[in-house]
Amino acid sequence: MEEDKKIEEKFVSFLVDNSASQFESSDAEKKSLKELEQTWILTGTAHSFRNSDTDMAWAKLNEEIRVEPKVIPIKRFSFFRYAAVFVALVTLASITFMLTQKPTVTSERFVAASPEMKIIQTGLNPAEATTVLLPDGSIVKMNAGSKLEYPLQFSNEKRIVKLSGEAYFEVIHNASNPFVVELKNAEVEDLGTSFNISAYPGKEKVEVNVTSGSVRLRELNINKEAVLVAGWNAKCIKGNGSIEVSKELSQNYLAWLTKEVTFHHTPLSTVFESLENIYHIRIEYSNPEIAGIPYTANFEKFALEDIVNVIAKTHHLKVTKEADRIVFALK
Repeated sequence: MEEDKKIEEKFVSFLVDNSASQFESSDAEKKSLKELEQTWILTGTAHSFRNSDTDMAWAKLNEEIRVEPKVIPIKRFSFFRYAAVFVALVTLASITFMLTQKPTVTSERFVAASPEMKIIQTGLNPAEATTVLLPDGSIVKMNAGSKLEYPLQFSNEKRIVKLSGEAYFEVIHNASNPFVVELKNAEVEDLGTSFNISAYPGKEKVEVNVTSGSVRLRELNINKEAVLVAGWNAKCIKGNGSIEVSKELSQNYLAWLTKEVTFHHTPLSTVFESLENIYHIRIEYSNPEIAGIPYTANFEKFALEDIVNVIAKTHHLKVTKEADRIVFALK
């Protein structure tokens, strides 16, 4: 104990006059100096005592030395323990980051290979036609119960859209980047034109009417095709894949869009079919002979109720109006 006190007194003296020569007598004293100096620093009191009272310095240091020696190794241990934990956490975070990045890279590559598609679907009884502006500036007007799919960005090879239902296309022609409408079992390629396509699911045919320019209609199952010019019409029969070409447009093929309809000795069965497509309601007849009755009339933006009443009065028919259909019958 006496020896320890002497060393501590020397250390206090060292703090006062910075005379390290006092500790050159032995290795043991040098070692004690190091330990006391470290303790002094860790306790936060390592500042100049050059002009301080030696007894006061000794009393201060003696009090701190008696309390702190056991704390020092704990602090050192805690530092290394926390450092090890920190390194482990950083490593784990790095590994987690790299693992979580892989799906993102894969997803980005997938998106680049398969452009994001936009889907437009019209209701069964819309107030008016739906107009869609495509990324290339082409315009599509959609009839009721139709679905159009197209990419947010067209490729440099082909501009491909998918249609189910009926739509009128006004295509900006680009011979180096063909515009193609994909249908079920068929497709229509623009050759510089505007055209109407009717391809409703459940119907027995796909019908194309060309307003301007020309298109190529291709049946995919048996690989048949026909080129149609302005003023022509073609029907692709779904059952056998045949293509029937007519050098005149179908009567009222755009009536769903213009609300202008003309009948000239047209069988009532065909009249009813046209009205269904324009006004989106079922029209039926209870007597088979009604189907073949010829009808001639012009209607421009008439309400369906007015047209139905005119037909009934003209041919002395009885008409019943229900929520989702209209039924004609003989009186």
